Amino acid sequence: MEKKTLIAIALSFCVILLWQLLFVKPPVTPSPESGVAPPGNATEEVTTEVAPTVPTPAPGPVAAGEERIIEIESPLYIARVTTNEGRIASFSLKDYRETIEEDSLPVDIIPQELEKLSPKIAFDTNLGSFEENILYTTTADSDYITIGGDKGNDPYSLVLMWEGDNFRVEKTYIFHPDTYGIDVTFTITNRAENNMDGEMSVSLFEYLSTEKKGFRLFQNVEYPSNLIAYVDEGLKTEIVIKIKPEQEKTITGDVTWFGFDSKYFLVAAAVPEGGSKTITAVRTDENTITGTYGIGEFSVPAGGQIKKELVLYLGPKEAKATEAVGHSLDASINYGFFAFLSIPLVYLLKLFFSIVKNYGAAIIILTIVVRILLYPITYKSMKSMKELQKIQPLILAIRDKHKNNREKMNEEVMRLYQTHKINPLGGCLPLLLQIPVFIALYKALYVAIELRHSPFCLWIKDLSVMDPYYVTPIVMGLSYFVQQKMTPTTADPIQQKVMMLMPVIFTVIFLNLPSGLVLYFFVSNLLSIGQQFYMNKFQKD
Repeated sequence: MEKKTLIAIALSFCVILLWQLLFVKPPVTPSPESGVAPPGNATEEVTTEVAPTVPTPAPGPVAAGEERIIEIESPLYIARVTTNEGRIASFSLKDYRETIEEDSLPVDIIPQELEKLSPKIAFDTNLGSFEENILYTTTADSDYITIGGDKGNDPYSLVLMWEGDNFRVEKTYIFHPDTYGIDVTFTITNRAENNMDGEMSVSLFEYLSTEKKGFRLFQNVEYPSNLIAYVDEGLKTEIVIKIKPEQEKTITGDVTWFGFDSKYFLVAAAVPEGGSKTITAVRTDENTITGTYGIGEFSVPAGGQIKKELVLYLGPKEAKATEAVGHSLDASINYGFFAFLSIPLVYLLKLFFSIVKNYGAAIIILTIVVRILLYPITYKSMKSMKELQKIQPLILAIRDKHKNNREKMNEEVMRLYQTHKINPLGGCLPLLLQIPVFIALYKALYVAIELRHSPFCLWIKDLSVMDPYYVTPIVMGLSYFVQQKMTPTTADPIQQKVMMLMPVIFTVIFLNLPSGLVLYFFVSNLLSIGQQFYMNKFQKD
């Protein structure tokens, strides 16, 4: 029996580890900002209208002209666009801060080591090739633009232009004041006398990341860590974490969007329909990742134009924000296999927060509600354990009497169960039914951006990170110990002592968990202790 108990403990611990590996993806810690390339839907339009000639600098290296940086401020963000390659140089989220300090800067979702984020196009044609290593010009009449608020809800269009001998390229950003989505349009005009036939691709950006080495049971990475994609109506993760420098990996299927994500933030781009159905992920060196999607072939007559439209998303992995932009971006909030349970739990958490205005208190209320809903199951489990405990002396007597005849011993034990109308699995099966709820709650609290930088009380200033003084995991472990002491058991004294190691194991595991999660488990244990006390005191039969 002692061996069986030790094996059971070992298997339980293995299940916990596997659970973390399956449901908590080990992130790659990137630069100090979190960014992911936003989704976009794309349409293609070819016209024969000859676009007017716009005087622009001749093609040449970036240094050939003067760079302009246009800043666009909305109630949600501050974006800075540079004419150097037409990229977004920074994108600060006004509602999210780097740290919990009052003077902390807003989160800039674009890594400053990279200083580059854009749906970067490239194409090869019979009239020449194009890459965005050029300097655009712009018709913007100011370097600072505000949208939204008192100025209404009108979007702002920023047009960038470049003109070569055979074609002209226009890149238009349309910023919306009330969402984190940005419409992006590429317009290519054929200025030659012949048809222009070619193939186009779009790369989200080259992203500097630093992959952590070694194993950590729990990760709490803030910023973009890995290329992800929504393909065939399913989320693909960990696409490039394991590839080595100079290697590439291909993802094929019906691509809706792809980009980079982190625990709380996303940068993603939806791709045009009718493309190559292929994303190529390349780690060009130890710290650089590029994601490229083949938009497909095109043909433009002399004097005609072709347009490609994308939608970028640069913002939090929050349901309301992603749903406002669409394109199944909400799938980036990965609640795992039990998402159908996690999502309603998050909505409940938000509802309780709207009432009490404190996410710690909201977690306590949520825990009480879940325990009430699970009360019939836990009551049945506790009652079954008490009934098993009552007949334990009879079971031990049968085992002693038939210790040399295992078949006869099992027959007598089963007859004893039938006589007392006891199901030997009655204490375990109800607990197994709670596992999906347990995992769903774990994912809901672990992934929810609402807990980021949310204080509870006293020393707990941020429910999304570990308790800095380890108070909550220690008291949680003590509550687990008390709960075990009060729970009826059929184990012999040696097994009971071995089982007492479990509170210690769980305490060690919970040391690095976000304090919001530990708070949930602590309150849940207190409610179990109260329920067990009631049954032990008032239900003697």
